[in-house]
Amino acid sequence: MDDLRHELKRCQPFASVAQEAIVSLARTGDQLDNQLSQFFRPRELTFSQYNLLRILDMEDRPLTCGEIGDRLVQIVPAVTALVDRLLRRDLVTRERSEEDRRTVYVAITDAGRKLVRPASEELREFEDNLINGLKQKEQKELIRLLQLVRASMNCAAKQRAASGNRQSN
Repeated sequence: MDDLRHELKRCQPFASVAQEAIVSLARTGDQLDNQLSQFFRPRELTFSQYNLLRILDMEDRPLTCGEIGDRLVQIVPAVTALVDRLLRRDLVTRERSEEDRRTVYVAITDAGRKLVRPASEELREFEDNLINGLKQKEQKELIRLLQLVRASMNCAAKQRAASGNRQSN
């Protein structure tokens, strides 16, 4: 199990299994992010831009920025800025609601669909290649374990927030 330690050329062992797991997750996430960036660069998209376009294409109806933010894979603090970049390229449109002028709806354009649909097909093959070293059963186990990690992280964040609230009172 020293693969990560050797990969990172660490002269010291990890302080704990938890530390090694966190560093391994961070390293894997960084490598995945780099791979996805390389995949989307020739398409002149970021993963977040693709994700937003794909959401709108799949929903096939205009969504608010809040609805889009809830569906994004990566947490993007400024969905509006992401929409602005796609708007400048005519890949989405933005319209205010007639009923509530504070509500803004974002819709994908035909140009956005022409960009996202072939990318989606190519991405499926790319994803298969990225994870083809794992059998389907192992992929499902990885999904299960990552769900547990996210649940654990959410629980820890809630505990930190609760203790922060107690300390500020």
